[in-house]
Amino acid sequence: MPTAFKNLPPILLIITIGVLVGVSFTLSKIAAMAGVPPLLALFRQLLVAGLLLLVVGIATGRRLPLTRQHVFYYLGAGILGVSGPALIGYTVLSHVSTGFYSALVTLSPLFTFAITAAAERRMLPFHRLVGILVGLSGVSIATMKGFNFDSTATVWIILAVGGPLLLASGNVFRSRAYPPKGDPMMMATGALLSQLVLIWPVLALSSAAQPVSSIAFGPEAAILGVGLITAVTYVLTFEVQRRTDGIGFAQVGYFATLSGIAMGALVFGETIRPALLLSLAVIFLGLGISNGQIKSPGQLWFMLRSLATRWIAGIRA
Repeated sequence: MPTAFKNLPPILLIITIGVLVGVSFTLSKIAAMAGVPPLLALFRQLLVAGLLLLVVGIATGRRLPLTRQHVFYYLGAGILGVSGPALIGYTVLSHVSTGFYSALVTLSPLFTFAITAAAERRMLPFHRLVGILVGLSGVSIATMKGFNFDSTATVWIILAVGGPLLLASGNVFRSRAYPPKGDPMMMATGALLSQLVLIWPVLALSSAAQPVSSIAFGPEAAILGVGLITAVTYVLTFEVQRRTDGIGFAQVGYFATLSGIAMGALVFGETIRPALLLSLAVIFLGLGISNGQIKSPGQLWFMLRSLATRWIAGIRA
């Protein structure tokens, strides 16, 4: 992990991860719309990301720990945080819009909160829930007019909800099972390589295996882009996970949603509204509450009043 990243506060890393994840949704949709089999797309994504991190790790003198605890962590983090959500994304994004799938990611913080509370058998601090709900309301501002599902089968909508559910489970797993003194780069490398080991024999025996030349340049480049983003985001993910808990990290979903909606509009012409900026402001408010940076009712009231004043001024203008 470069020193520059280690010196950045978790909130900046969370925003960076969220923006990159939103971009990866768009690239995944390009591959999905081109008809690339989800398993093949995932394999190539993991191959690019895993080998890149492995080469960087070897070049910087790192080693990949292979104790029982580490292997268990690699498998759990990889299945819940990488393979499962990616397979769902590649499968459903040819049937639903990037904006809708991105909006569903906002369920991840709430799922994380619920799973954490159930796992620890206790109610978590109230300000955490308040902050998550405020952030969720911020995203709803950008999506409050809803999406058109006239041509979308219910099965794709239900399957899409599995994405944030797996992401939330991965947040909790990484937070609870993170090996002591684990190197974020090698933790990410192990998680990605473990999925290559699992997926390769399945792919080899399936009809999804295709030669590289059978896939057009555009979808192939999109998968390469997703792989590069995966390498960067998972190093940052494990660094953030080392410094915060699963609930704090889950708020990546808010920024992934806004980024995904913006990219969907830019690339696919999906509907976007000016409320996106207000949505971003409310999300920052939610983050401030959840992270304990806004502690008093006076601070909260001042920020809410400021946001309301700007919103009303924007409407009148």
